[in-house]
Amino acid sequence: MMNTKNIILFIVVSVGVLIGMVGLMWRFGSAQDKPIVGVAGEMRQVRGEGEITIVEFSDFQCPACKTVGEPLEEIMQKYQGKVRLVYRYFPLTSIHKNALISAQAAEAASLQGKFWEMHDKLFQGQTSWEGVDDPREMFSAYARELGLDEEKFKADLEKAEVKQAVNLDLSAAMKYQLTGTPSFFVNGVKTDFENLEAKLAEATK
Repeated sequence: MMNTKNIILFIVVSVGVLIGMVGLMWRFGSAQDKPIVGVAGEMRQVRGEGEITIVEFSDFQCPACKTVGEPLEEIMQKYQGKVRLVYRYFPLTSIHKNALISAQAAEAASLQGKFWEMHDKLFQGQTSWEGVDDPREMFSAYARELGLDEEKFKADLEKAEVKQAVNLDLSAAMKYQLTGTPSFFVNGVKTDFENLEAKLAEATK
């Protein structure tokens, strides 16, 4: 049997552990709501204007990223003049074999001022190119349809600066411990897409 001294010690230790766990949970919850400074990075790919910044980490081969495209566009229209959207690359190369090269295609198109046009093309054609061994020719066809200099696009697709731009965003996603796509931030605070509009409504009050 435990004597009184041992019982008291056991209670003190148990209470201490409980307090510690509650403290950790509180700190974790606070960290989740604390804005991340610099999450928008260099803001290379931006559309819209406003004081509120949405940052999206996305993968062109991700079906969920394609699915949120239309409702996200509706949100952008609803909050036009109040919100800007920053796109950042997060190619999930472990499960999407063409995620990296599609990100490079978008970045190569951005060098000719057509990032968002290529962004839309890649998502629209996702089911066509996602299973192709090498989709470069398909992406070149997209570039041609968008009126880009096709030869320049092909060369830019393999340029170190294009790969570096994609890798910069990928490194940021790892730094912020993101685990999937799409991942959203509103003014630096991680936000589930389901709560995105509610967060914007709150921010624009």
